[in-house]
Amino acid sequence: MAAMALVPGLTLPTAACGETPPRQAPVGIDKPRPGVVPAEGEGRAVSNLPYARGQTFRTLDEYLAHLERQGAIDLPYWRQIAPGLYERVTTRMPRRAPERATRAELMERFGFTR
Repeated sequence: MAAMALVPGLTLPTAACGETPPRQAPVGIDKPRPGVVPAEGEGRAVSNLPYARGQTFRTLDEYLAHLERQGAIDLPYWRQIAPGLYERVTTRMPRRAPERATRAELMERFGFTR
C-alpha cells in the first residue's frame, strides 16, 4: 500500500472502507410486508418447513422450486414424475425403493392450502 502512495494522481476510494454492505433478499423471494393482506387466490404463508432455511412459502410450487434449487448442494427435493405425482430425489442415501407422493399428500404433509 505504501508503494501506491508514491504514484502521483492515484487515489483509492475510502468512503466505503469498513462499511458493511446492505443485506438484500435473494432474487425471487417475496417477503411479506406488514399490513399487506394476501390476495384471495394466495395461500397462507407456511414456515418451519424442512430445508426452507428460514423462508416462508405461500404455495407448494414455490416450496418445491426452492427445494429443487437446494438440490444443487445435495439436499433432497421432490421431482414431478407424472401429472400430480412426485418422487423424492436424494443422493446421500443408499439405493432403496423410491419414495413417491401425490400432490395432495405433499400439500397435507407440508401444510399448504394451495
